[in-house]
Amino acid sequence: MADFHHSFNRRCKGHDYRSRCIYIITMLKSPAAPLFSSITPDPASKKILPIVTLHPVGNLIYKCLDKLCIDHPQLRILRRIAMPDHLHFELFVTERTKMALGSLIASFKSGCTCGYWSLFPESQLAKEKLSLFEEGFNDKIAFRAGAKDAFYNYIADNPRRYLVKKLCSEYFFHKLKIVINGISCGLYGNIFLLDNPVKSFVKISRVRSQTPNLDSKLKDWEETIRCGGVLVSPFINPEEKHFRHQAIANGNSIIIIVDYRLSERTKPYKTLFDLCTDGRLLIISTEEYATPPRTMHYEQAHKLNAIAAAIALLPPRGAKILPC
Repeated sequence: MADFHHSFNRRCKGHDYRSRCIYIITMLKSPAAPLFSSITPDPASKKILPIVTLHPVGNLIYKCLDKLCIDHPQLRILRRIAMPDHLHFELFVTERTKMALGSLIASFKSGCTCGYWSLFPESQLAKEKLSLFEEGFNDKIAFRAGAKDAFYNYIADNPRRYLVKKLCSEYFFHKLKIVINGISCGLYGNIFLLDNPVKSFVKISRVRSQTPNLDSKLKDWEETIRCGGVLVSPFINPEEKHFRHQAIANGNSIIIIVDYRLSERTKPYKTLFDLCTDGRLLIISTEEYATPPRTMHYEQAHKLNAIAAAIALLPPRGAKILPC
């Protein structure tokens, strides 16, 4: 699957990046940098359990994270994982800082890069004065109740998800099922989108003014798109589809709820097929119809929206995936 990522330079409008807050921070290694770690299956386990082995650069990164917290006592690292090609850590800013988050991260990245140059002066990075990381970083902000634990569990489970993707690529296109609101639904596509710690249910009434708390919801969906979260919806009316298109254009993944079965002959169409092959799409289907129905009745739309709302509330690893 292709490695898509959204913009690593966009920040949350109106958010005070010096304030007390909890974040997931993600940074990508530069193309010239060595792998941060290797992830292999535990040979003693019958299940897919990962063993993470830090490479020298991974150890250096962890030491620089420790130093960041020593230099800035307001910062605490709640969880961290150096994946082969990127770094995740959950950062708790315990009290207001003098420097904004962007400046703190820039200092950390510079320290890692300079440290690597010193340790490996004959490396390409040192000789050409290249950065260890790609430009920018992504931040997910713990705005919602339970976000701290969701962030923690998402980072902790990252190696397992990576290993399953590596060892079982067909897993993403094999039909599985999940039971939501007492309804057995088929799963098609990347089931690990269910584990994203930031999922938002998108629903706008056909009469826009009748959508409760619409302004607040619009800000939530825009923030979900900005931070790389997942929008969940049947995406029935044009305004809902607008957010689906916006998410896709930004490099995000989406979860779509439908009521028809998919098979080898009824694969996702056009753009959705490309999203599926890129691992950016999960289709959840009640499988009530052999083909997409021409009309959507209110009761059916209500059922699909209720499933989408329940999916959006699932915490990382909260979904019980079953074989068909």
